[in-house]
Amino acid sequence: MARHGLTDRPCTTVPAAAAHTVAIQAQDLAAARLGVRSRSAAVTEADVTAALAGRAVVRTWLMRNTIHLVRADDVRWLMHLFGPMIRRRFAKRWADLGITAQVLAQVEALAPELLSDGPLTRHEFAAQLRERRVIGEVEPQVPVHLFVYLATVGLTCHTDGAGFALLDEWLPDAAIGPRGDDALAELARRYFLAFSPATPADFTTWSGLPSGRAVALIRDELTEVSVNGKRGYRLGAAADPSAVRLLGAFDNFLIGYRDRTGLVPEDRRAEIYVGGIIRPTIVRDGTTVGRWRLDRTGGRLQVRYFVPASRTLRAAVQDEIADVARFIDRPLEYGELSVDM
Repeated sequence: MARHGLTDRPCTTVPAAAAHTVAIQAQDLAAARLGVRSRSAAVTEADVTAALAGRAVVRTWLMRNTIHLVRADDVRWLMHLFGPMIRRRFAKRWADLGITAQVLAQVEALAPELLSDGPLTRHEFAAQLRERRVIGEVEPQVPVHLFVYLATVGLTCHTDGAGFALLDEWLPDAAIGPRGDDALAELARRYFLAFSPATPADFTTWSGLPSGRAVALIRDELTEVSVNGKRGYRLGAAADPSAVRLLGAFDNFLIGYRDRTGLVPEDRRAEIYVGGIIRPTIVRDGTTVGRWRLDRTGGRLQVRYFVPASRTLRAAVQDEIADVARFIDRPLEYGELSVDM
């Protein structure tokens, strides 16, 4: 928890919070905003919106070919590093959707022209491609997958709204960053700095990349440790993990490991990891002790404990609820549930 920034919440800006664990899972943008809150006591939800509009952070496909909120100066080198892996992983899906190599080449050639006047939504982009007879009537998922491809070759990214833009126009001053082994070493270094103690298998589960070369590049920086009986590594000194934190859905803390022993009780895993969803959790000293749900419309936050809730735990949770209210800038009522949510 300390390494994830969840104990002292050290990040003072939205880009710093996004970069603290390399990037924040962000297919659910509301959950990503809460991920920023968990790592910073100094920002608000409005600050996250402003950082997206001001292009200090951006969303794109990265680790495990999923959407992440990433610092602008990290997007180029990370996409260059992850792009080939994402294209390999989506190759069969694209073939099943009828997205051929010829279509991808045509779309890549046309994208700079079609997006030259500014961002387009996926539907607007698809309409332009149909006019040019690049695609016909296609499944609704196809336009999104075309933007996945364009992102992996460094051409496009999400905007602060529903559109997609040329990366060079949306982030013209973003750093190029490291390349090759330097990029892989930087990724491994930042992973073990934020996620260790962890194993090479954890790195692969989190990133989608092989661990052998990545670990070898920074091996002299790592300290070997036992992680649940397996050989793992730690980068830097250990820190006190004592804290209670309300983590949003898909939080990196519950995503970044293959072996999740200790993070979630075995008898609660199916309740937290539901298909492709990772539900919001209450974490105490590194272990999940409950779930929570935010009803923004009704202004209510409800919790369900997995353990006997002591006065100390309840007080810490109520402090967190007050901070969520501060973050979203609206009062919240507090409720406890004894049945499933």
